[in-house]
Amino acid sequence: MSDDDSMLLNFSTNDDAAGNSYKQAAKVTGGRWKDRRRMKMKLEGKTGSRKRRADVAGDQIPGSERGGDSGKKVHRDNADGPAEQEGPKRRNAHNTQGRILPADSQFVSSLFTSNREITTAVNTNIHDESVAINPSNAPLKTDLFASLGVSDVLVSHLEQKMRIQKPTSIQKLAIPQVIANAGKNDFFIHAQTGSGKTLSYLLPIISTILNMETRVDRSSGAFALIVAPTRELASQIYQVCSTLISCCHYLVPCLLIGGERKKSEKARLRKGCNFIIGTPGRILDHLQNTKVIKEQLSQSLRYIVLDEGDKLMELGFDETISEIIKIVHDIPINSDKFPKLPHKLVHMLCSATLTDGVNKLRNVALKDYKLISNGTKKDADAVTVAPDQLLQRITIVPPKLRLVTLAATLNNITKDFVATDPQSKTLRTIVFVTCSDSVEFHYDAFSGSNGHHKNLIGDSVRVLTKGNTIFPCFSNSEDPNMVIYKLHGSLSQQIRSSTLQHFARDNEVTKGKHLIMFCTDVASRGLDLPQVGSVIELDPPFAVEDHLHRVGRTARAGEKGESLLFLLPGEEEKYMDYIQPYHPMGWELLQFDKELLTPAFKDVNVNRNDKYIRKDDKSSKNKNGADKEYEWDTNATTWHLNIERRVVGDSTFKNLAVKGFISHVRAYATHISQEKKFFNVKFLHLGHLAKSFGLRERPKAMGLQSSKDGETDKPTKENSKNKMFRMARMAEKQIASEFNY
Repeated sequence: MSDDDSMLLNFSTNDDAAGNSYKQAAKVTGGRWKDRRRMKMKLEGKTGSRKRRADVAGDQIPGSERGGDSGKKVHRDNADGPAEQEGPKRRNAHNTQGRILPADSQFVSSLFTSNREITTAVNTNIHDESVAINPSNAPLKTDLFASLGVSDVLVSHLEQKMRIQKPTSIQKLAIPQVIANAGKNDFFIHAQTGSGKTLSYLLPIISTILNMETRVDRSSGAFALIVAPTRELASQIYQVCSTLISCCHYLVPCLLIGGERKKSEKARLRKGCNFIIGTPGRILDHLQNTKVIKEQLSQSLRYIVLDEGDKLMELGFDETISEIIKIVHDIPINSDKFPKLPHKLVHMLCSATLTDGVNKLRNVALKDYKLISNGTKKDADAVTVAPDQLLQRITIVPPKLRLVTLAATLNNITKDFVATDPQSKTLRTIVFVTCSDSVEFHYDAFSGSNGHHKNLIGDSVRVLTKGNTIFPCFSNSEDPNMVIYKLHGSLSQQIRSSTLQHFARDNEVTKGKHLIMFCTDVASRGLDLPQVGSVIELDPPFAVEDHLHRVGRTARAGEKGESLLFLLPGEEEKYMDYIQPYHPMGWELLQFDKELLTPAFKDVNVNRNDKYIRKDDKSSKNKNGADKEYEWDTNATTWHLNIERRVVGDSTFKNLAVKGFISHVRAYATHISQEKKFFNVKFLHLGHLAKSFGLRERPKAMGLQSSKDGETDKPTKENSKNKMFRMARMAEKQIASEFNY
């Protein structure tokens, strides 16, 4: 025994008779436990902490618990598609100096291995194509607007200028009651998406003003205050109102939305207006700070309309709405000036779905109200269902295959559209995702960095030209006939308005093309976009009400439409039972491999000559110099590898992929409590999900690496006391395992 604080004992064993050598064991005793641990690591040839070693190795080790396929089989990225190798050893994507190695030297996981099994093999809500379907939101065949009490001037304008001949069922129910009302009741208008709720309240208000037979102009004051949850919906209501009152030029609307100059809005208010349309925040701002708006309202205000009430509550506008109503009610209104108008304020609430938020807003904003609904009655409430003529499709896709399956779906839609030989037609498809970062990634992934930029709309529109697309069937020489858009709340208001206007209108750029818009739920409410043939929900909605509004962008006013919902295997499959009551006409359950991927990638040679493939690689050619023929799964894998190569070689695109993935996971955790059993972030395989964003491993920013002992991720910061106890427990476990306790 020495006078030193510690004593080092080395134990070694000789090789056994069979020639097997055992690892040298060492025990360190005495001194502080930190010193003993440091000495033990030196004896074992280890340097630094686990976190530092992980940083040196790179973002993450493919095939580990944090990403990849849990590491049983890995595939090398090459031009011929993935070459399968047995690889139990971990390989890093970076060297020790942090220098990124060439893309073809990295090991990546296969798309078609280690995926979770899909348990739903039988469709429990089959769509019967043999049943004759009558569109549920189509205009009626026998009724006329004139029989509903609409002004003759408006009827003539609707038929000749706007090409609207017949009312819908909700318009037939709502218009006569609102016109006949003399301020006795408020109204709650509830109907399916695409059934014409906007005209249901605009037509009776304008008809009542015209039937007064009293001279009015912009100086007569505002007759109606219309509040919408989003800028896009407020702008659309403003356009519809402007078109309706173009037959009587003396009526003027005014639009108040965020993102526009308040100075210009104040100038318009000073000139006078008859309809004030806007978003809650901007309207409240003017009511509190602009004196002239109160003067406009005090002269003739009779109607307050709250459109898309469920979205108003979902966005947290309940206090804003209450404050607006309180301020408006405090304004003294001269009811003697226009005696033929209602004698008191008439409140109208419109919504396509009934939620707890809508019921709360109904109790705040409405008194002695009448429910006007064309929905089915259930438990004294009206239940909204999807339009009968909507063809709903659902596909269950493993997380790794989400991106390539979306490409196949868009590819198939475009190919079918081109097969019809369109010359003057325009097809529109909307792809819904959960967050703006995901929109940015998918927009850039599908349009490519070489897309033609429309300077008129900033960088929110790219026109795909010949030879400039990553879509499978248009990757060689065919004209892609596609225009790619993006729309989300983080864009400036000018770009949002211009993008939506460009997407909705037919012009020389869009004529004969397939228009694809990647967007968030900012475009899911109330927007009436023409010729939207398909709606794709790549990310499931946060609530079933959002699902109804999303699919409601197609199959409007009696027109046909299709919708496709992506779900993950496992818990999300049960979501179909949850939404079944909202789809009484059933749906089609598509197999992602046979019905989506195979038609897109079969008999197609995916372009293997992009800048990320070595120039000297001739493996994609046969002996005659022609392109090799590949199976559909190899083509799909190669297509996805092209995206991954771009992520590796383009730091800007990789940034978009990482941000899109992290934002998607965070958004996934915000599903409402009733649906957490289907969409729980704990059920996600984050490594597989990262691959759908072109990432070969889960970003390190998601959390710290798990310990070897299977402990859960530790927080980024922990106090010294907790760290001491954790390290002590870890040391105790190591000692116990060393002596087989």
